Amino acid sequence: ITIFYFAKEELNCRFVPVFPEAFEPVRVPFQKGLGQRFQQPPGTGIDLGFFELDDLSKPSPGEDVFPLVISAETCMLPHSSDEHVDDPTQSTSAHMQITQAILEKNGNSFQAKVIRQILWVDGVRYELREIYGIGSSAAAEGFDDSDPGKECVICMTEPKDTAVLPCRH
Repeated sequence: ITIFYFAKEELNCRFVPVFPEAFEPVRVPFQKGLGQRFQQPPGTGIDLGFFELDDLSKPSPGEDVFPLVISAETCMLPHSSDEHVDDPTQSTSAHMQITQAILEKNGNSFQAKVIRQILWVDGVRYELREIYGIGSSAAAEGFDDSDPGKECVICMTEPKDTAVLPCRH
């Protein structure tokens, strides 16, 4: 996982910080496995007082710079036996999931609000725009799981447990 503050997307779904002097991206390695929780290491955050509240609460227009970018990527080890297996800089990225967010002030704290999610799979960029069957119903106040229309979009009888991504062509 790599955390960027005020980052811009470049070619091949790579992100670079716009203010590298204010914050150097933090990369935190994970072991293989599911159900892991991420907690940012102490002392690796950013002083949000350095920025205007308006800059934190929206992407930069025209430049596509987001206040918060979180990149989770899988790494495959090199196939050649000549290369150093223990060197993480020698690995190649196979897949990434990038979350671009803004930061909203909520009382005395900030809360991240996801604006865009990007999937990078085998050199192809996909932007996650909607998931059929979820829409805004899950975010609506007073969510009622017994409401008709809350059933699975595949079998239409059981509670939802599957997401379907629509074609965008």
